[in-house]
Amino acid sequence: MTHLEDRRSAQHKPALPVTSHYTAKDQRKWDRCNKMIGQGSPRSSTHRYAQALGRLANSGRYQAGDVVFISAEGARGGRLSPDWTEINRAILAGVQFVTDTQIDRLRSYNLGEREVAGYLQKQGYRDDNSGLWTKTQESKA
Repeated sequence: MTHLEDRRSAQHKPALPVTSHYTAKDQRKWDRCNKMIGQGSPRSSTHRYAQALGRLANSGRYQAGDVVFISAEGARGGRLSPDWTEINRAILAGVQFVTDTQIDRLRSYNLGEREVAGYLQKQGYRDDNSGLWTKTQESKA
């Protein structure tokens, strides 16, 4: 799929499937993005979101200008860790990310979201307090 095809797909992007009362929060994150990264166990919202989004999820192709929604599985038995390989591909392309806000990350269940936030910080990204992560100027050099 070419970048132009990626953009066309994103313009007609599907809604997330309703999986819990947290779907509305996740839909607000997805509404700001054109791609998604997330892997989860079969029972997880993350897994269902990735399935519903098809080629917009875990595409392996990113470029500057992309805004990528990350969904990370919470603290449950059989959970899968965030897909660090896919996240690194997006980091190398210079994308922005959208994750849970800090207040949502602090809920005890949201282990994966806290892991992602810590990793993005170590990679030179900063959260603008709305869940939008941008690489800092110092770390771009």
